[in-house]
Amino acid sequence: MKRTFCALFAAAVLVLSFASCGEPKSYAEILIEQTDGWSLSAATSNPTYIMYSGAPVDNLMEGYLAACELDDIITFKEGGIMTIDPGTNIAEGFGYQGVVSGTWNISPDQTTLNMQLPIFYDATDMMYDQTPESCKIISITSKEMVLEYSFNDNESPAKGEYTFTFTYAPAKRK
Repeated sequence: MKRTFCALFAAAVLVLSFASCGEPKSYAEILIEQTDGWSLSAATSNPTYIMYSGAPVDNLMEGYLAACELDDIITFKEGGIMTIDPGTNIAEGFGYQGVVSGTWNISPDQTTLNMQLPIFYDATDMMYDQTPESCKIISITSKEMVLEYSFNDNESPAKGEYTFTFTYAPAKRK
């Protein structure tokens, strides 16, 4: 009995070791595999962002981002192509009116994701900013993507350096 148990235990360890030997997926593979895309689930500012109205904002989803920006869907595709879909909440005359394409890439050391961030667009022409923003990768898994975008805001009433942290979850298309 003891010998049978040891043999079964050894076989189980061997099977598990082979199952876990595969190469881990790259960040690019994880992003591309999410074929329904990614939607913003949280966005914060550090330090507190001061709006033109003078109102302080820590949670960018409450006071900084417009309602029509909260359901944008980013889809990453092979070849460095991405799409940004405005979702179902479209505000006429504000934000994006249809699906647009952009570019993306991940740095060789897997620390930076260069992409168009949906919140940055040319309000005059209602177009995405075609220059990719450089975002620090905090984490990318099949369930969540967390990025930091740091910038110097010369126009805000509280001019200075800000870091926005964006958390994305797999999109739930309706």
